[in-house]
Amino acid sequence: MTRCSVPRILAVVAAVALAAASPAAAFAAGTTDAATVDSGVLSVDVTGPGAATERGGVYYVWADEPATVAVTVGDYLDDSDTYYADYHVRLTDTRDASFSPKVESSLAVTTVTLGELATTDADLTLEPREVDLDPGRHTLYATMYSAQASGNSRRDDSAVEVHVINKGGDLDADGLSNANELTLGTDFRDDDTDGDGIEDGYEVHQFGSDPLDADTDGDGVPDDVEIREGTDYGRADTDADTLDDRSELAGNTSAIDADADLDGLPDRLEVELGTDPRDRDTDGDGLTDLTEYRDTGTDPLDADTDGDGLDDALELRRYGSNPTAADSDGDGIPDGEEVLRGTDPTVPNDDAGSAAAVDGTGAFDWTAHYPLARLQHVLT
Repeated sequence: MTRCSVPRILAVVAAVALAAASPAAAFAAGTTDAATVDSGVLSVDVTGPGAATERGGVYYVWADEPATVAVTVGDYLDDSDTYYADYHVRLTDTRDASFSPKVESSLAVTTVTLGELATTDADLTLEPREVDLDPGRHTLYATMYSAQASGNSRRDDSAVEVHVINKGGDLDADGLSNANELTLGTDFRDDDTDGDGIEDGYEVHQFGSDPLDADTDGDGVPDDVEIREGTDYGRADTDADTLDDRSELAGNTSAIDADADLDGLPDRLEVELGTDPRDRDTDGDGLTDLTEYRDTGTDPLDADTDGDGLDDALELRRYGSNPTAADSDGDGIPDGEEVLRGTDPTVPNDDAGSAAAVDGTGAFDWTAHYPLARLQHVLT
């Protein structure tokens, strides 16, 4: 072992005089005992170009690039009667009780010299391919040995979990290389990082959705649902009708067509009007919703807008009467009643064709020919 000619006790006294607040000074002053001194392997970290990432306590390292295993070690007070002591720091894949430099089987090894109560980082270079460390998970040991002439015995060690991976490999078999996943920020251990039911590789290469966000466009509809429904997972309103995909999929409108029933009225307007966006003629009167809204002024929600007993389309196309006025000719007789009497609902006081006038029986008794409910609707 390397030794300094300065006895340890003298060095501690000097340290007290120069830096009373240091750990060595505290020990020399009697405020610290050997049990509280940080000795042995204090921490292990993996850095450098070969260090891919750390996940769940496992260090992932590239198979073809060197990684630095930084081992922080602390001095043992009883390892030397001088101020300085030497230690071997090794990285191995087996837990060895002793070490002989003459029989070298380390993945990496270095020697450090520590002053009393001192700590330091021992940097060990790990090159997986050079030491035949195959791809896969390995338990390695960072071990600190005393370098005294009497024997290189193990003083302390710490296990470190290392997983060797290839950049071009695909650990989770999702269609993205390990290196690509690290660049994108996805998890190369999980084929579906965002948990949306679509593998990361498909999101990146086929769909163009965000593999880190289960709802790429933030519209409340998960990407996998949008793909099944045919909506655009990159746009909150696929058909640009001002109704977002979530509300359309949950409702009665189409999220992929601004006019689901092709009646000329956009779904958004149909929602406002209360008409059925999937039915061209909501009230079933023979007039499309667009015609009633834009042209005739009739109610697309009521087959008989004026309540005269005649459907709107029948008034317009057969009788020429006004579907928005119960008495088109203003003669005091509702259009429906005139039709039942056989008079013209567009000509005032026209009873020439009335069966009652012809046979002199008075008012025509339509109750014998039409259902009572229909007559009540006409008369009210």
